[in-house]
Amino acid sequence: MDEVRMLGLFAGATTDPFGELLLRALAGPGPSGVRIDLCQVPEDLPAHADPSTSSLPPQVQKLRALVTDTHALLIVLPEADGPLPWPWSTALNWLGRPSTGSPLPALPTAVLTTEAAVTPLPSSFTSAEELLTSARCNLVGPRTVVPCAARTLRPQPDGRVLVTDPGVMLRLLMHIHRTAAAARSAARDSGPQQ
Repeated sequence: MDEVRMLGLFAGATTDPFGELLLRALAGPGPSGVRIDLCQVPEDLPAHADPSTSSLPPQVQKLRALVTDTHALLIVLPEADGPLPWPWSTALNWLGRPSTGSPLPALPTAVLTTEAAVTPLPSSFTSAEELLTSARCNLVGPRTVVPCAARTLRPQPDGRVLVTDPGVMLRLLMHIHRTAAAARSAARDSGPQQ
């Protein structure tokens, strides 16, 4: 596999003002051998139910198709204890259930979180990580936390976003490289490269 295609999912600015900024910082120019495509979690997803896969709503089918067509997944969400914010809970539930046709099993997935300040001791697992684990994805962790995101993520006039903390950038790049390595390993194990 020459290039690992990662899909970076983020929520809209009202849910997470830093998610898209973080993914833009990582996507252009991204790490060598990795392409990161950005996708906002659809805000028009219907409330989750557990129907048969033949009756999935069109928005859910589209989201599942995007995830199916990628080698790895990057989930960017706010660092928080407690339940996931909507639309994240809805999107992750639709991606994982019903399990028939779910694109998540064995998919290398990294969780990146942003926070406005510094949390002294973040929880061991986020609700997103618990949902992803129950969907049997290949969770590449531990998650990478971007503290003080308003200071750390700096939009530039040319549209790029800089990560101003070298230590945070190093942790992010290491996480992406581990996720890309998991995707390459999965491709080798599954047979002929696509």
